[in-house]
Amino acid sequence: MQLTLDMFSGRPNPSWQLPLIIGRKVFELISDSGLRQLSSPAPFPSRLGYRGIQITLPVDIIQRYRVAPLLNLPAISVVDHLPLFRELARITKIASFFGVDDLYKFVLLVLDILQKTMTPPGIGSPSATATKPCPFEMLAFDPNPWNEAAYKPTNNCYAYAANKRAKYRSKPQPGIGSGAMFSSLSGADVKDAAKRDGAHDVGDCFPDSEAPRMLVALVIWPGNDYHWYRKHPDCWGHKPGSTDARKVDSSGAVIADPEKCDRGPYTEFHGYMLIPNSQKVAA
Repeated sequence: MQLTLDMFSGRPNPSWQLPLIIGRKVFELISDSGLRQLSSPAPFPSRLGYRGIQITLPVDIIQRYRVAPLLNLPAISVVDHLPLFRELARITKIASFFGVDDLYKFVLLVLDILQKTMTPPGIGSPSATATKPCPFEMLAFDPNPWNEAAYKPTNNCYAYAANKRAKYRSKPQPGIGSGAMFSSLSGADVKDAAKRDGAHDVGDCFPDSEAPRMLVALVIWPGNDYHWYRKHPDCWGHKPGSTDARKVDSSGAVIADPEKCDRGPYTEFHGYMLIPNSQKVAA
């Protein structure tokens, strides 16, 4: 059984190949809870933080229970999977003896998110605002090209922020385009990696030859992930991981200010940057 948690925006989602004995327990738990009957091919919700589970079943379970090989369990509401993760915490604590102790850590992380009420956005340190500290362009918000089936899975928030839509093999990471990815998930390291790819601090202007120049904002889920927003004429847009590009926050409100919107677990706000047309987001 392969189990993937859809929870990151920038980084690849965490995934594990479970031993059959643990896979059976997880499958039985999902079946007994009634969630298996709610499996859906519909896309996972486009919000920041935990969005759902995808499970590829082994032949043993497929034949024994006569089920489809793929289970998609979207968490339409953030609390839909709370009972499931309480039980998964118990199961995966035992699973640590089978060499998948990292899964237990992530289950506890998701459980902590689900048990909390909506996390207020981080205040962050004083930073430049979107008042044209340097010339930049604002393209009309158009999610449709980003949500096409051929592009949606691997175009993440970084590709969207840089306006670099392409058929990537995997989600592009800050620094990869210039040969040195970020060394940690601190805001400073992610910003430095983006700078190596071509970005500037918000007060460091680009010439007109670099148009369209994107005004972007960076936020961090401490120790776990990063996320980028891009300025449009009447909103801020973003693309959480492999989900739809959108202009609303995790509460469904149109984003007028990324520093004050509902960002789920991405509580650290690390200010604004400029991304030029020459930004290289992939090797």
